[in-house]
Amino acid sequence: MISDKKNDPAFFGWVAHQAGYDYTKSGQIISNTLNWLQEKRIFVSVLHKGYQSGGTIIVEANHQKVVVDKPKDWPATHTSFRVVFRNAAKLWSHFTGELLSSSANSLILKLPEELFILQRRQHYRINLPEGSTATFLYNQKKCKLNMQDLSAGGMLLCSKNPKDLPQLHHTIRNIIITIPSDDAAAGAENEILRFKIKEGEIVRAFADSRSRRFCLGVCFSPGRTEEERIMKYIRQRELAQLRKGIQEQ
Repeated sequence: MISDKKNDPAFFGWVAHQAGYDYTKSGQIISNTLNWLQEKRIFVSVLHKGYQSGGTIIVEANHQKVVVDKPKDWPATHTSFRVVFRNAAKLWSHFTGELLSSSANSLILKLPEELFILQRRQHYRINLPEGSTATFLYNQKKCKLNMQDLSAGGMLLCSKNPKDLPQLHHTIRNIIITIPSDDAAAGAENEILRFKIKEGEIVRAFADSRSRRFCLGVCFSPGRTEEERIMKYIRQRELAQLRKGIQEQ
């Protein structure tokens, strides 16, 4: 075990994982995080298949266990679940809760061995649902392409036909991003969410051999209002990513 710790950088800090996650096995980082959650009374949520609690708190954390205030609607159907929260940098974080025992008011969990953070880097991209498109003007001609992903500073467009695609380092204007969504709180109307961007520059062009599509990377700088709306949507998609995999737990 000691040898494993020496060879595994996750025991000393954060390591890139997958799907946008970083993770750590550092006992010091995990302990400091749990103590912060307890001392600041930061709300956490408990997630498992078919269930998500409201906000609750960690009431005790030591080198052996973590005690969570039992949610009032706790179904008592699972012994393994995710405990989810936002860290001090407002990034979604979670650890796996292994239930040791429970009482009328508490869930007593095994001290977690790993802690995960869903990183939202400056231009963190989220995959978009099928049917997402971008329309824009290029050489005074209206164009429409499928979208693959989106960030606060750009997007990835794809087409099966390379004909008449914008050229590298050229500018596209009057961009309207259209995303299927039923989230009225995010601004969706008639199950469609729209963002409007004044202009963008083609900064990357390549052929994706796996999907047999031609792709364009677009860089843009939205106005403040649209940037805030895009970031709100990205956070919503981040939470959906965080829930991903819960169905298997």
